[in-house]
Amino acid sequence: MSDEESSTSGTPMIEIFGGIFALMLVLFLIINLLSTSALVEHLETASEEGLYRVGWGANGAGFVVITFPHELRIVESGETVSADAICQPGGAFVRYARKIYQTERQQIIFAILEDSVSTMAKARNCLRTSMPNQVLSIGWIIANNELLKSVSLNDIPPFIKKALEN
Repeated sequence: MSDEESSTSGTPMIEIFGGIFALMLVLFLIINLLSTSALVEHLETASEEGLYRVGWGANGAGFVVITFPHELRIVESGETVSADAICQPGGAFVRYARKIYQTERQQIIFAILEDSVSTMAKARNCLRTSMPNQVLSIGWIIANNELLKSVSLNDIPPFIKKALEN
């Protein structure tokens, strides 16, 4: 084979390979754009609810309530309820709990700061007495100083920072 014949016989293979490569790049760009737009949409909804709602599979969700030594804070609404007023009929916590437990597979998740287990116990007992015939799912997270240190200080809401300084 002469040099001219060997150089022209590989040309169709290179053209086919180049065409397939270009087609794969176009498909990659389309898939990337579609997944990026889906991700942006998911992040927008997560940023709206992500502060107070923890979702999981099977259409379940948990709604965060932060307990302090002498009060609890409903993160979704920003309402603060003193420990003595947690179980007042028609009070903010009782109304919020009834709203959460109206839907199946939903629960309240208590984020318990240091020295606030008694506040969580009052709220838990309130749930049990105010909704005695209902199945309640209750979760909790111990949010001690070690856990809070692991979170960037810029991400901690001011009311938590204030409680930790006291």
